[in-house]
Amino acid sequence: MPRSINYRPSLIDELITNERLNSYASVFKHADDAELVGAYIWNMHVCASLYPLLTTAEVTLRNSIDTALTRSLGRFWWSQNRLHYKSFSQGRNEPFVVSAIKQNFSKAFNQVTRDKRDRYSIRNARPTHHEIIAKTEFSTWEFILDHEFMGPNLIWPAQLGSVFRGVWPTSRAANMLSSTKDLVKTIREFRNRVSHHEPVWKRFSVHTEQDAITHLHEKIDKIKQLVLLISPEKEQLVIRSGLLSSAERMCSISELRRFQHNIETVKIKSIAKLSKLSQKASDENAVKKIVLYKYGKTQFLLHPD
Repeated sequence: MPRSINYRPSLIDELITNERLNSYASVFKHADDAELVGAYIWNMHVCASLYPLLTTAEVTLRNSIDTALTRSLGRFWWSQNRLHYKSFSQGRNEPFVVSAIKQNFSKAFNQVTRDKRDRYSIRNARPTHHEIIAKTEFSTWEFILDHEFMGPNLIWPAQLGSVFRGVWPTSRAANMLSSTKDLVKTIREFRNRVSHHEPVWKRFSVHTEQDAITHLHEKIDKIKQLVLLISPEKEQLVIRSGLLSSAERMCSISELRRFQHNIETVKIKSIAKLSKLSQKASDENAVKKIVLYKYGKTQFLLHPD
């Protein structure tokens, strides 16, 4: 049992560190070290549940932009000066977003060639369009939403409707571009925290457990908003595949308590009681812990689909 583990000095003081757990101790209720570490482990599971949503948002945005620009500018549209920008002037330094995009595509090209060399012993590989796109950093697709690419004979607003096929929050293309870039930046920065398994519930205004849960659900809503803006069909896939409900379920007080070993165990003595509890788990989108005694004591977790 988790409460029988010796958490100090080795586990907490040396391997997890008090510095890391201090932020948890100030926000999450805990009666002992087992519950404190439980909150820390809950955060790991939160990260794991959010990652598929974040990956979906990134890949959906990336492929939607690439599809539209490939149709308009051709394959390898980022090369040979085909991606024009507003402030271009002969002899003038490129703005940051333009040089950053070029650097990102250069890094993606080099990464593909390294992977082919290291994994398959292929030297002098010629990466394909899709191989390069797949290796680009998330920031590429934030930078390309910059107003540098907005104007006559530029990619925006001409391709905006092709990339974002959902209902726009505004009818003005310039406002749409700005708000979407801000949304992508928020999601990208959150993705970076999740990728490093940082305390993803943290921000300056989080002081209580409920604050932490509210913050996480705000981020989930942002991800859902971006996917819906790009493709209502993709949003339905996220919902019907259970990715959204899994993340929402994990980002809850009840799941926090489960990892703190404070979840109620329900004794099941009949199929009727099991059916009733199953319906409750589904209605609440919550995990239930059950125990059966027919063939000795056996414990299970009942997860809604």
